[in-house]
Amino acid sequence: MTADIGREGVYAAELAAFGGTLADCEVGFDELLWLRNAICASVWWPAGDIDVEQARSDVRSSTTREGDDAQARIRIAAPQCTPLTLAHEVAHVLAGVDAGHGPRYRRAELDLVFAMFGSTEMQWLLDAFEAMNLEVADRNWPSPTEGPLQRLIDLA
Repeated sequence: MTADIGREGVYAAELAAFGGTLADCEVGFDELLWLRNAICASVWWPAGDIDVEQARSDVRSSTTREGDDAQARIRIAAPQCTPLTLAHEVAHVLAGVDAGHGPRYRRAELDLVFAMFGSTEMQWLLDAFEAMNLEVADRNWPSPTEGPLQRLIDLA
């Protein structure tokens, strides 16, 4: 097992950037599924469908793992049912589970935050990464479209 260099720094940066904001407030699991669907339907999203499930009730931490079929699977723990947690876990899918929380992962998380919440929120996270001297890799996937993701109401 290899060390996941940067994990604690990423968690601290997320807390500094988003602690107390709506991005870090618990929502219903269906809301996370809506966000997942919106991400997958975005023209820039290169990674195909995303398997997102609720974790067992005794699980306290969300995870992204690659199955035997090479499909990434996200399991969201009930206490972490937040849009920010979804962005964090989907960034693992975009960067590749093998990226851990390193520079490629941090680029992916910035792009997910940009796509889900917008440029202001992305800047908050970038500022936190920079304050903690956490390097961000260059992007090697399509540039994301700017959020926030919003539900469209059909008035017809």
